[in-house]
Amino acid sequence: MTHTAEGERLFERDVLKIRAGSVSLMDTFEATVEDYERRFTDCPRDELTSEVDARVDGDLIVDALVELGLIDPRTIAELCALADQLDPSTNDGWLQLLPVLRLFRSENIRDDGAPEQAIPVPADHLPFLTEIHSPTLTYIWLDDCPPCDSLKRSLESIFEEPQGVSLFAVFGPDDSAFLAREYRVTGGPALLFMRQGAVETRLYGDHEEQLVRAELERLT
Repeated sequence: MTHTAEGERLFERDVLKIRAGSVSLMDTFEATVEDYERRFTDCPRDELTSEVDARVDGDLIVDALVELGLIDPRTIAELCALADQLDPSTNDGWLQLLPVLRLFRSENIRDDGAPEQAIPVPADHLPFLTEIHSPTLTYIWLDDCPPCDSLKRSLESIFEEPQGVSLFAVFGPDDSAFLAREYRVTGGPALLFMRQGAVETRLYGDHEEQLVRAELERLT
């Protein structure tokens, strides 16, 4: 993962650690997440809503988090553990740090073709993540795809500096039916520029870095 000024808070507040040159969750933080995850697995919607509502402002964001939590209780566990560590009342923008914790899950999600700064996610989480962390850019990639490799390098160059946009990545073949149905994406590479869960711009194929930057500026 790359470090940003906001990301440094995860080290300062005992969420992440560096050991032998590798970044990982602090043992105590991971244990807290696991405790919450056991509690929220198969949890009723009303209880999830109560837990999220106590930590997050905004009905639309609360609803999206709850819907995601029903299929992925780990998200709500990470949310609650992060809120315990960061104190949302004194840390603006803390919720935008939540996707970083996905990098330390044991899930088998393809990430070898994702830009270094991107958070790899399953496609069926996108409708909720793009609502919660708006505005967003989602990069969809394929194996053995020179245009994907070129676009990945462009994105890594662009996101060397924060863009005010959450960057997600999806390996297209793992979720091809969902991507085609929900986002009309049937190949790759593809970029989805989204605000509050709605696609504002789609780009298919490789594109000059200048064009991608222009679309990001329109999005923000």
